[in-house]
Amino acid sequence: MKELTQSIDNFFNILETILTSLDINEILTSVVEQVRNILKAERCTLYILDRENYEMYSKVLQAENLVEIRVPIKKSSLAGYSAETANYLNIKDAYDDAELKAADPELAFDKSWDMKSGYRTQSVLVIPIPFRTNGPTIGVLQALNKPGGFTQKDVEMMQELAILIGIAVNNALLYQKVDEERLLRTYIMDDIEEGICILNTKKTIMSASRFMEMMSGMRYTVDSMIGANFLEIFPNFVGTELEEILNDVLAKGYKMICQLSVLEVKVIPYVDDKNKVRQLILIITRI
Repeated sequence: MKELTQSIDNFFNILETILTSLDINEILTSVVEQVRNILKAERCTLYILDRENYEMYSKVLQAENLVEIRVPIKKSSLAGYSAETANYLNIKDAYDDAELKAADPELAFDKSWDMKSGYRTQSVLVIPIPFRTNGPTIGVLQALNKPGGFTQKDVEMMQELAILIGIAVNNALLYQKVDEERLLRTYIMDDIEEGICILNTKKTIMSASRFMEMMSGMRYTVDSMIGANFLEIFPNFVGTELEEILNDVLAKGYKMICQLSVLEVKVIPYVDDKNKVRQLILIITRI
């Protein structure tokens, strides 16, 4: 009874992690470790597909460091077979060629990993991870060496979890991509020798480069500018040609250039597919 209660607790713990994590490294490590505990397997690895390079990759802890490993997607390996065919495998003995050929004539087990590490793989469970129900495969979960082998209940439970893991992986990858793009934009904007400021249609500052801090006389940081009105942060522009041009570009939707005493300001509209101005991009250069 105690073992059943612990199994249920583990199951709900992993559900909580899956549904709340946006960190791909946490999914590749913490989630996988929880899955291993539920299955009572010796080892467990989650591979994510890189179809562009026709590889799968994962991350494992080695001496407290996360190390990326990559393996090719090929039908002649167990994980590769699942990735390529979107079918699961439940193998009792990976060294039993007859069992492998019964699953698929092309299926084979790569013994080189065992030979390098001294580990002896026996039972193997491989579950494809779909992007969503009946969607394309986004990854593969591989568990090794459960005493007595993996059961049909293990397969069914992991197939249910696989859908949730797929959603979590996809969300985490999207979040990582957005975060990397945001960081790249920050590097670009901070390194440029011109001021860049992005306003919405109410002239609220949405983004700004560090150059704008100097323009404010260091009275404001970039972070404190975000969400504030541009003309309140820079009151010297109120009633000038620049304020008139901002209004004109918002109304007319075409680029204009403003020449002030020591500054040149290009005001570029960002328009949607209905030709409606959504944002203004200001590029400010000292003359």
